[in-house]
Parts: sequence; C-alpha cells; structure tokens
Amino acid sequence: MGKILIVEDDASNNQMLKEYLESHGYACDQAYSGSEGKLLFSMEQYDLVLLDLMLPGIPGEELVTLFSQKAPVIVLSAKSGLDSKVEVLSAGAEDYLCKPFELQELLPLLDIQGFIPPQVSMVPAQAGQLICQLPIRRVKRQPAHVLQR
Repeated sequence: MGKILIVEDDASNNQMLKEYLESHGYACDQAYSGSEGKLLFSMEQYDLVLLDLMLPGIPGEELVTLFSQKAPVIVLSAKSGLDSKVEVLSAGAEDYLCKPFELQELLPLLDIQGFIPPQVSMVPAQAGQLICQLPIRRVKRQPAHVLQR
C-alpha cells in the first residue's frame, strides 16, 4: 500500500498535502478538478483518495461513490455541515476532515485505515509465540500447542 490520489483544486493546499505525505514515505498523484481526478483514477490504481468536495468540473460528492468502489476515500472539505458529512459518509467515504486542519491530523487517519508507506517493512518481528507487526500496531500470539490426556 502507498499510492494516494489527492483531488484538491486549491494549488497551494494540494502541493502542501503532497509534500507532507511524500516526506512521510507516501507516493502521491495530484488532480486539481473533479474531472482530472476521475481521469487519473481511471488510468491508475490508487490505495487511497484524499478528496475535496467543492471542485471545478465534477463535484466531489459525485465522485465519492465511484472512488470508494476501488479505494478508501477520506474527504477534506470546508463544508462543515452535518448534512454534507452524512451524505458523503453514507456514499462510501471512510472519514471526513473539516478544513482548516493541521497536516499532522492526516497521519492518524491513514493509520486507522491501515495505510502504510511503501518503504515501511511489513516483516513481523517474532519473539517466542508473540508476533509483532509494528507499522500497523498489531500483536498476535500464536496458538499454543495443547496436549490432551
């Protein structure tokens, strides 16, 4: 996992998101309109979409259902009304982050989705019966062998 499509019409916000995510190991493509986002999404496979709602061309609300069929969608929008949130979450968005927000708020959302940058090792560490998958904060215990009498 690791390729993100950023669909955000504000060029400075789009670039800021890209630079921040790339500095944390994610690969990103950028779209500046709903139409461009739909085109890129049809040509490439993405592991996650960050989607603004108020876009030129095709509004983000119309893209949520399409995108969420193939990749998780996190909406980033200045629309803070309950109706907007419920609409896009019901249409398939995984989460909704109201603008303005701090960039540091994104990483926990990606973590919740189990979204791991491509260069992070997924090889689990093992000690006895414990298996630790640190990037996704998962610890499992192998079943102990039970001797029956």
